[in-house]
Amino acid sequence: MPMNDPIGCRDMELLCRQRATLDIRHSWKWLGEAERWKDLAHSETAPRFRAEHAGPMTMGPNTSESDRRTMRKASQLEGEKSPLE
Repeated sequence: MPMNDPIGCRDMELLCRQRATLDIRHSWKWLGEAERWKDLAHSETAPRFRAEHAGPMTMGPNTSESDRRTMRKASQLEGEKSPLE
């Protein structure tokens, strides 16, 4: 299993955390290694997440003003006063 794979990194993190509970004298070392694997998994996952999940700025401007105009027009067509006026 390649270690640039997030799942492999998570497995190594878990293994190090388990080792820290068994090797009390060197638990600081194993917990440090676990953090290193956790950071590596995060660095491998983050670019994929950003590529798949576009941020809010890519979706366009806030349309709340256009929603108000649409509600006004709809209520005017029905002959009612808009709740936004």
